[in-house]
Amino acid sequence: MRIGDFIIRRLDKDTCAVTQYKGSEADVVIPSVIDRYTAVSVESSFLRKGNRVRSITVPKTVESISAELFPLLCHLEAFIVEKGSHSYRSEDGVLYDSSCYSLVFYPPEKDTECFMPPKKLGCVASGAFSCGTRFRTFGYTSKLEEFHALPSQCPNLEAFVPEDDSPDHEGVLIHGRTLLFYPPQRDGSTYSIPDGIEEVAALSGEPFFPVSVKKIFMPSSLRRGMEKALGNAEAADAGHGSAAYLTSDGVLYSRKSELIAYPGRKSDEVFVTPEGTMGIGDGAFRGSRLKTLVIAEGVSAIGNAAFEGSSITSLVIPASVRDIGVRALSGAKNLRSVFVRNGSVAEIFLRGEGRDDLIKRTGSLF
Repeated sequence: MRIGDFIIRRLDKDTCAVTQYKGSEADVVIPSVIDRYTAVSVESSFLRKGNRVRSITVPKTVESISAELFPLLCHLEAFIVEKGSHSYRSEDGVLYDSSCYSLVFYPPEKDTECFMPPKKLGCVASGAFSCGTRFRTFGYTSKLEEFHALPSQCPNLEAFVPEDDSPDHEGVLIHGRTLLFYPPQRDGSTYSIPDGIEEVAALSGEPFFPVSVKKIFMPSSLRRGMEKALGNAEAADAGHGSAAYLTSDGVLYSRKSELIAYPGRKSDEVFVTPEGTMGIGDGAFRGSRLKTLVIAEGVSAIGNAAFEGSSITSLVIPASVRDIGVRALSGAKNLRSVFVRNGSVAEIFLRGEGRDDLIKRTGSLF
């Protein structure tokens, strides 16, 4: 029901959720009590797409704000939380949880080149920078252990700067043995991941390293994450002694000889899997520039979304392939021809997917 400039949804006889703001003010103040109902939550429909709201003041009674609201706050300059809240806190217009451990939302129109969050900050939530940021440097302490933002949400970021006795990792964010975030604007065409790092915290959906980083050198300590990090790279180099990875001609393999990541900007138009390759991993050729991929005899499996977003138009699948992920061709929009052996698993798979248009049958592939 509508009460003044607000539409609310009653939760019980005493409380309500604020579902929409109908007023025209650029600086919105949510009352703690609307009619006789205490406002305890703000829902995703609170503002419509295209709104011009500059600031939102939240009463201390609000216990939850929908994360789905944040991507709509493209013009926001400040979140203001009334003192005494047990759920949220605002510092210099930025929204945190009440303890300032988690950064909940950063206003995209906040105009500063250096962001200095509270020293208690330990986590940047996945929606914190959903409308983008302007800052170029990010001050951090040893407490910062989780950083869930995507590179595209911090397009101007050049460096993380330690604000305590944390080691300076040349502008890159590292916590313990995890490489958390690589600044999109950091200089350098190559990057050597430091010795001792065991994991790259690559999030699905976006390349971890920017286009400027063409080659990544990996330490022997690295065990996880690189298979999702090479979308913008031209080559990876695992060196010698790696417990988890192998590289050949810049392509990344597991120690079990599964091809797990073909660098997205590797310039070759034709690639033949080398002898000894046992499988093609999930998303292995995601976003690659290849035109023709020849999977050589001996490969036994192809994973889900193996060719998603790639430029591959022609694919050769041998009879040795006995296992094909149900979503193997998902997102392979450029694929025009798949050469298969008559009666092979690949032919049966393509028929089952209703992709008879792709099948090029042949008695012998090699």
